[in-house]
Amino acid sequence: MLKTTLPGETRRTRLTRDAHISVIVAGNRFVDGMERICREEGISQSQYVALWVLCLTDDPAAGVPVGAIADGLLNRASDTTRLVDRLVQAGLVERMPNPSDRRGVLVRATPAGRKVFDRLAPRVREYHRDQWRDVSNDDLQKLIGLLGVVLSDGDDNA
Repeated sequence: MLKTTLPGETRRTRLTRDAHISVIVAGNRFVDGMERICREEGISQSQYVALWVLCLTDDPAAGVPVGAIADGLLNRASDTTRLVDRLVQAGLVERMPNPSDRRGVLVRATPAGRKVFDRLAPRVREYHRDQWRDVSNDDLQKLIGLLGVVLSDGDDNA
């Protein structure tokens, strides 16, 4: 049997380690589930999130700066330019000049990209419902609040 407490380890140290591990395991499981759903449309979770940003912006036809896509991505290490390149190559997004900044470009979903997003969105909603079906709304709100407390420190503890 595996020991869960190291010699001399305090209860607080064990709890913080166990919480950390649980968040990582849950996050990996959720990402794996999202990747399976997205693969059905031939895209990655990051590409889905980029389409989510583009399709749900206030004015999808106007497009958004690449930086806005980067802000919407859930993975800090993402390479947004390459991600957009792959979406352009797949015909799911297009680049266009930014009328308010000659040096910048805007990105918007193509009709094909909107169709992919529209097909995936209900499956993603169903996935979220299923993954949290045994957790009450009150407990979900508590979890969101607790994670908000941990995340409010940003990278200070990294």
